[in-house]
Amino acid sequence: MPLEDMPLPARTIDTSGQLCPFPIVETARAVKGLDAGAVLLVIATDPGIATDMPMWCKATRNEHLGTFRDGTAWKSFVRKQTR
Repeated sequence: MPLEDMPLPARTIDTSGQLCPFPIVETARAVKGLDAGAVLLVIATDPGIATDMPMWCKATRNEHLGTFRDGTAWKSFVRKQTR
């Protein structure tokens, strides 16, 4: 699914300037506060998020909707598990 087709996030966090593991740590904290099925947008400058986010989603059973490069940043969309 292309970036422009991503669902509107319920929350956005900006982890720009932080290196692994902090974007994932912040993602885990933010997802806990979301309702089931809600979408989180994580903005990061660490390119490692492109591999870390899909692995974290698989390990936590959240849905990785996509990670996209947007200039010097990365945008990663996660849907909180529904159960």
